[in-house]
Amino acid sequence: MIMQSISLRQLSLDMGRPEYDMLQKIPAVENGFTNPAYNLSYDEYKEWLRITDNNSRSADLPEGWIPYTTYILYIEGIPVGYGRVRHSSSGYLETVVGAGNLGYGIAKEYRGKGYGNILFKELLKKCKEIGYKEIKLFPMKSNEPSVKIMLRNGGRIIGDFKGEKHIIRISLE
Repeated sequence: MIMQSISLRQLSLDMGRPEYDMLQKIPAVENGFTNPAYNLSYDEYKEWLRITDNNSRSADLPEGWIPYTTYILYIEGIPVGYGRVRHSSSGYLETVVGAGNLGYGIAKEYRGKGYGNILFKELLKKCKEIGYKEIKLFPMKSNEPSVKIMLRNGGRIIGDFKGEKHIIRISLE
């Protein structure tokens, strides 16, 4: 097996065309994961970077939102996917919306290569750094690749959300 250069970078204002192009290959909404950068012009993308960077520091957050940090996964220096980690949990998100502590997406051309699993593991490390002892995830039942990744990485299905999503718990201790 050939070792690949893997890095996870926190979103920053200096991100440019490679990251923009990758984000255009992840739909606006897919399997419950949202990509607000999809279909933005490049100038709008630069503004999205600024707002998203601020959100990681609790600035410019819409009312009721939890701060979150966005990360880009690079393989051999090429951005292939991205994910977000919320800085805390919310009863409202878990019981009303069905949204968990992290979410991620891989650009279509890079799927099926194991990068989703790599990104997920890296995001779990970030959850530990934030101080989570456990996380909850709410993948669509139809999103079998993500469900498999979550179960492979210590997840247990502990319930059902409105018949459409699994509730998966992962202990980080």
